[in-house]
Amino acid sequence: MENLLRKLVGSSSVSGSEENVRNVIAKEIKPYVDEIRVDRIGNLICRKGSGSPKIMLCAHMDEVGLIVKYIDEKGFIRFEPVGGWDPKILLAQKFKIHGSKGPVVGVVGSKPVHLQDKEEERKPPKISDMFIDVGAKDRKHVERLGINVGDFITHYTDFNKLAGSRVTGHGFDDRIGCLVMIEVMKNLKKFRGTVYAVGTVKEEIGLVGVRGSAFSIKPDVVIAIDTTISGDTPELKPHEAVTKIGEGPALVIKDAISVIQREMKNWVKDVAKRSGVKLQFDVLSGGATDASVTPMVGEGIPSLSILVPSRYIHTPVEVADMNDVKDTIKLVTELVKSAHKKFVS
Repeated sequence: MENLLRKLVGSSSVSGSEENVRNVIAKEIKPYVDEIRVDRIGNLICRKGSGSPKIMLCAHMDEVGLIVKYIDEKGFIRFEPVGGWDPKILLAQKFKIHGSKGPVVGVVGSKPVHLQDKEEERKPPKISDMFIDVGAKDRKHVERLGINVGDFITHYTDFNKLAGSRVTGHGFDDRIGCLVMIEVMKNLKKFRGTVYAVGTVKEEIGLVGVRGSAFSIKPDVVIAIDTTISGDTPELKPHEAVTKIGEGPALVIKDAISVIQREMKNWVKDVAKRSGVKLQFDVLSGGATDASVTPMVGEGIPSLSILVPSRYIHTPVEVADMNDVKDTIKLVTELVKSAHKKFVS
């Protein structure tokens, strides 16, 4: 399972350019489903089984990234964020620019601290003050490397094992959800109904892809699989983020734009208890998942989000616990198996 996560993390997939992760998922899941198709905006839709109920699992394939905005005469590259970034994270990092001739490595630079005055030292960094240096002599040199305005930019980092069952890498949001979705489809052998595994696009820039796929499938229930903030690090107060890595998957009770239905909450709690999975509950003041908007699709779809806690989300060094991943796979598998008792088309 770690090798598959390593493969997913190593596949660049900025919002709007999800084809690399989509190809990995499609290849891995193909032996375990009855049909695979890609819709008009790039969502991957995989079907297994037939009849009622229709259960839609979804995990977004995109990650936060950057995009080339301008190349100056000296060959330095200005960029814009794609998705939510903390600008402090970008400084002094390596990135890959995905140009027409293949990836080009560059580093994010800014004004040296030695030349900053006191006021500049106190100011938080701005993306507008940053640039990427690929070592080029001038703009024409950059263009010869195959880099142009509009090219996507991703982290240049590795997937690594840490102590015990912990792992680190970039894009766990939401490569971990993609991994869980794949493994659930592998595990499902005896169940009633139709299960759709949907890799969605452009979640990080406004929950875009899931709306069309949910409208097309018209499922009886949507289960989004994603990550959430782990609140166990020193800089966080206990009330700011209540889930912790190593303590199992989390059910979202409320996020920025949705609140779970009581009967959905009770269903997940009952299944988790019967399955022996320790379940956390997450109340978010900001952020949302694909399942936050599916209740607004069509006549309204009952929806819920199961999240894997992760430290340092939207950085190149996210940290997760593989035991939480395994428990999430178990919980979602059991939810699918029991869905026929809960939902009728």
